[in-house]
Amino acid sequence: MTEQTAAPQPRKRSGALATALLFLASLLATVIVGEVVVRLAVPVRNVGPTFSEYDPAYGKRLKKSFSCTRVAAEFTMQFSTNSLGFRGPEPASFPSDGILFLGDSFTSGYGVNDGEEYPAVIRRTLEERLGDATPPVVNAGTGNIGNGYWLRFLEAEKERFKPRAVVFGFCVNDFADNAVEGMYLVDGEGKLRTSGAPPPQEGARTAQAIIEAIPGLSYSHLVGLARQFFSEGMGSGSAPQGSAVNDTLTYALLDSIFSLCEAFSLPALVLAIEVGKERLPLLREVAGRHGIDVVIAPSKWDHPELYYHVDGHWNAAGHAYVARVLQPFVERLAAGKPKKG
Repeated sequence: MTEQTAAPQPRKRSGALATALLFLASLLATVIVGEVVVRLAVPVRNVGPTFSEYDPAYGKRLKKSFSCTRVAAEFTMQFSTNSLGFRGPEPASFPSDGILFLGDSFTSGYGVNDGEEYPAVIRRTLEERLGDATPPVVNAGTGNIGNGYWLRFLEAEKERFKPRAVVFGFCVNDFADNAVEGMYLVDGEGKLRTSGAPPPQEGARTAQAIIEAIPGLSYSHLVGLARQFFSEGMGSGSAPQGSAVNDTLTYALLDSIFSLCEAFSLPALVLAIEVGKERLPLLREVAGRHGIDVVIAPSKWDHPELYYHVDGHWNAAGHAYVARVLQPFVERLAAGKPKKG
C-alpha cells in the first residue's frame, strides 16, 4: 500500500500571493520614485490629457467638444475645442464661406490659452473692423501632422466648408512629418501617389485609451515623458528617408495642395515657420506657380522673446506678433466675394 503525502496547497497559494503583492508594491514604489525624479529633474513638454484621437482617414484629429488644462515647464494653458473638433468658440451656425487656417501645433496654438492663438487674434481684429460682415474663421490646425492632412482635408471638406480663402501654416518639421506619416509617396515618374499605408497612429491610441480611463493618470509627468519620447520618435528625429527625399515628397504635396486651391479658385496664403534660407526659395517658387504669397514668420533667432525657450513654440506675444504680420494679407483674402454653391 503506497503512502500518499498531501501537498500544502494553502501555503503555496499564500506564498504566490505574497510574491505578487511584493511585486506590485515594488512596481508602485518604482513608479512613485520615477514620478518624483521626473518632476524634479526632467522638463516635460506635455503633461495633461491628449488633445487628439485616432482618425482612419487623417491619422488623428482633435477631439470634439473637449477642454483640458495642459501643464508644461514654461506654461500652463487652457485648451478647448468646439463641436466641430476645432480650436475656437462654438459657431452659431455652420462656418461656411470663411477663412480656413490649416497647420500644425503652431496654428492650433500649443502653448497659449484659448483665444490667444493667432487665428483667434485675427478673428477678433476682423470683427472690430468688419462687424457683422466678418467671415467665419476656422482653425483646423492640429499638432504633429504633415501636409498630407491638408490635402485630404481639402479634398474631403472643401464642398462642405466652401472657404473663401485658406491660410497654410507651413513649418520646417513638415518635411520629416510627411515622410513619417507615409500617407503619400512620389513614384518613379515623379508623381504624387497615395501610399495605401494605414496611418501610424492606431497602436498608440490603445495606450491613450488605457491612460485616460484611469483618473488623474494623464497628469503624470512620467506618462508625459513617455508620450514625449513616442512623439519625438514619430517625428523628425526618426524620419526613415533622407532629407532630399523628404523635400521631394513635401514639395510634391504642396504643389498638389496649391493646384487644388487654384482649380477651385480658392485664394491662399502660406505662413512659413522656421523654414530656413536654403529651403525658402523653393517654397516661394512652388507657391508662386499658383499665385500664392509666402509670409515669413518671425525667427526664434531674431525674436527669441516671442518663443518659449525650452518648448520652442510661440508664446502669447508671438501669436499676437504673427497675427499683426498676417492681418493685412488676411483682410485682403476676407474681402473676396462669397463663393456660390
